[in-house]
Amino acid sequence: MQDKLPSILIGALIYAVVGAIGGVLSVAGGGMQYVGGALGCLAMIFGAAGAVWHYTSTHRLTLPAGPGAALGAGAGALGALISWALTWVLTTTGIMPDPMEAARRQLEGQGMSEEQIEAAMQMTEMFSGPLGVVVGLGIGALIGAVVGAIAALVFKKGEADAGLEGY
Repeated sequence: MQDKLPSILIGALIYAVVGAIGGVLSVAGGGMQYVGGALGCLAMIFGAAGAVWHYTSTHRLTLPAGPGAALGAGAGALGALISWALTWVLTTTGIMPDPMEAARRQLEGQGMSEEQIEAAMQMTEMFSGPLGVVVGLGIGALIGAVVGAIAALVFKKGEADAGLEGY
């Protein structure tokens, strides 16, 4: 099997860029949080499918679903990590508003009591730290694998790759 890393990197970058745009929109307010949320979901799909598309197009071959799932999982996990890091950079530099403050404003706007807001913020903080990164990596890999397997069936190019070493 040809070198998979460039395709995984391209898929991960697609995920990270689309996810970052979604993240910025989700804290912008004015109803854009719905568009941002949708882009966040689509980022995983575009990233995993992009990795498989790039690989099959570059090497002019058809992948079975298993190797497609592996490409998608790699792009999904790496994309989640890059997306988390990019969001952190955008937030700490002030380019993107703090998602925690945006969450607090949203909860206040819903008329929640201070106790309810604090409970929700504690849960949000828990999933914003290392646990959130681990969960994000797992979800990115899982969704990436499913999308990658489907994309392998969609993006058929030439002969099926017989050399499936590493899978």
